[in-house]
Amino acid sequence: RALHASHGAFDGVIDVETTTNPLFRFALRVFGFPYKPGQASVIFSNTAKGDVDNWQRQMGDHRMSSILSEKDGWLHESLGGLTVLCRLETRDGGLDLIDMRFRLLGVPLPLWACPKVSASERPKKGGYGFDIEIKTPWGGKLVRYSGVLRTL
Repeated sequence: RALHASHGAFDGVIDVETTTNPLFRFALRVFGFPYKPGQASVIFSNTAKGDVDNWQRQMGDHRMSSILSEKDGWLHESLGGLTVLCRLETRDGGLDLIDMRFRLLGVPLPLWACPKVSASERPKKGGYGFDIEIKTPWGGKLVRYSGVLRTL
């Protein structure tokens, strides 16, 4: 609740699993996703400007930035040229991101070409637990990262 209701800084540790395919690892890096497997420290901060949130994640030596906004019941998260649209569903005391849609440079991607994403967040051990997994459209793992953040 603290992460979504206020703006500030949080820290923790994440576990990252990635594909071994060098082309897919390059794509992860281009779009700002973690691309190095293993465990890393993470510092997360968010700031607001009007109805838009700026999320910054420092994961080990990797930085990931995104801009979040809401429009017509859809959460929009922009990662450079890639925009992810989804809906939030409350379940089991937390949030699941569902009904994912993708736009590349503003052009909607057909559903058959979209990555398959599983994303959830739950209260965990006095912090904010999250688990994000992204697979290719045919089911191969691209990246999975999970961890717990606590208020700094």
